Parts: sequence; structure tokens; C-alpha cells
Amino acid sequence: MSQMQDLQPTPRRAANPVRTAAVIIYATFALLILTIPQSLTNWLRDMNENPLQQACLYAAEAVQSASHRVGLDVAYREARAAFHALTGKEDD
Repeated sequence: MSQMQDLQPTPRRAANPVRTAAVIIYATFALLILTIPQSLTNWLRDMNENPLQQACLYAAEAVQSASHRVGLDVAYREARAAFHALTGKEDD
């Protein structure tokens, strides 16, 4: 009988829905920061200056630079260029 118990699979724990939702949300934020990094730097520049904002801005600018060098923001830049061509709008 003990051999029979060893062969039975152990029951799996049910996934925690809050943890699953948090992982999905933070993964989405990370994907957006990597593919559209200037959105974070623009948002941080619009904030009132304080030491935390300056540190976050420094990190966001580093991520933006790395994302551009690696080419993760290519789709965004191409879509933005197409939008400008269609609408005739220019960056400020």
C-alpha cells in the first residue's frame, strides 16, 4: 500500500488570483517601459522636483537609452512616424 501512495501525484496548490493579477499588471508595466520608455521619462519630468523624482528620472533615462540602443522601441518609433505622416503633426 505504501508503494501505491508514492505513485499518486501530490495535489497542486490553487493559484492565488491576487498574485496572478499583480504579476500580469507589473509585467505589462515592464513591457510598456521597455517598448515606450519615453513615456516614463516624460511623466517624471512633469512632476515636481524632489530627490526621489530625480533618482527615478535618472534610472528612467538609462532605461530609455538602453531600450533605444537595443532596438526595443522600434515599433513605437515607426508607429509614431506613421502617425505624424498621416496627420501632418510635428513634435513640440
